[in-house]
Amino acid sequence: MAELLYDVDDGVATMTLNRPDRRNAITYTLLTELQNALTSAAGDEAVRVVVLTGAGGNFSVGRDQSGDRSSRVVRGDSQQEDRTRLLDVSRVIPTLVQHPKPTVAVIRGGCAGAGLSLALACDLRYAGADAMFNTAFLGAGMSGDMGMAWLLTRAAGTSKARELMLLSERIKADRAASFGMIHEAFAEESLEARTTEIVQRLSVSAPLAVRGAKLNLDSAMSRPLSEFLMDEADRLITCAYSEDVEEARSAFLEKRVPHFTGR
Repeated sequence: MAELLYDVDDGVATMTLNRPDRRNAITYTLLTELQNALTSAAGDEAVRVVVLTGAGGNFSVGRDQSGDRSSRVVRGDSQQEDRTRLLDVSRVIPTLVQHPKPTVAVIRGGCAGAGLSLALACDLRYAGADAMFNTAFLGAGMSGDMGMAWLLTRAAGTSKARELMLLSERIKADRAASFGMIHEAFAEESLEARTTEIVQRLSVSAPLAVRGAKLNLDSAMSRPLSEFLMDEADRLITCAYSEDVEEARSAFLEKRVPHFTGR
């Protein structure tokens, strides 16, 4: 059975962590398959938005510590080999963060450890009201990996990230939404409908504008204002001379829904 399910339908690439019997615990194979799927989606013009979710009743509870040792990232065979494997699969985090398409995590049930890192690496994060979150690393005697502290600091702020990492408590969805770990918690019965609406809205947006907006948001975290303004201007001018801008103008005048092509 594939550890990751990949499906593209109507502009949406859905990637499903598929180890429901292990609550979608993370393995080396799963992360490798996710890296490959994300790379494929990045180069596929038919894909407008990426959805990351988990099979069964959980998103992912983190690394599989009780399964087959050979499936793990950190196996205990040697420090060098474990470090090499860890750095290899950690590439999936910058791939998600820097993905050219908007990424949406749809979270049910448990979301902890490396599974939480995957969710935090997505642009938007929505959860069912019954979802539970935990950084989880300290409880396993581990300091953290997969960019957890980097991602959490940017999502929740420095002070809150320290509390979450050092106390390693279980966090309910409504509380997670209150400080930015997720964007919103929905009632379980409405999670699919509400997230589908959000994803569809993204899928019909102008691809060049979405890509430019994502790059602006990324640059805002690292570039001095004077340099940022130059990059921002370049991206806007690229959009301004695109076919999509002409389509938006025509659709407005003709009182119809625009059809964007990314050109």
